[in-house]
Amino acid sequence: MRNLENALLVDDDHAFRTTLQSALRRRGIHTRTAATVQEGLILLEDESVDLVVLDHRLPQADGLTGIPRYREASPEAVIVMLTGHGDIPLAVDAIRRGADLFLTKPIEVDRLLAEARNVAIDDKARARLSAPSLNLEEIEKDAISRAMRQSGGVVTEAAKLLGIDRRTLQRKLRRMD
Repeated sequence: MRNLENALLVDDDHAFRTTLQSALRRRGIHTRTAATVQEGLILLEDESVDLVVLDHRLPQADGLTGIPRYREASPEAVIVMLTGHGDIPLAVDAIRRGADLFLTKPIEVDRLLAEARNVAIDDKARARLSAPSLNLEEIEKDAISRAMRQSGGVVTEAAKLLGIDRRTLQRKLRRMD
């Protein structure tokens, strides 16, 4: 497993970007930032990175369209798609395009690093993997939790946010307990 020493953080939210950059730097990770996909790609021309944290919703080009370009520019980097609006189809699409991880905001820095380190494996092991691991249960749980918070705990509203029937959400919530 490689160490995560250099990171690129691509997010258009200046406050979030600088806060995460500071947290990563405090943990000994040299971190550069960009506000758009294109700015991030330009930064990669000068220096390689071990970790790319890419927001989904960005101006000019969204993070999904940027994933293959980042994978090509930095094939060994762990690519994390980070979004505040996660759902399972989006997660599957991000993984198919080349992301190693799909995580939702808000994210604790230590969790982000632990997840990234879990996939920062040596080249031989990466080549043996047929597809990156995707924990759909965890993604679903995160999406449900976020929807419940956004709806103030109102199941009907949370179900609308998730695009599922209220009864389906109630069953999923019972299983989560």
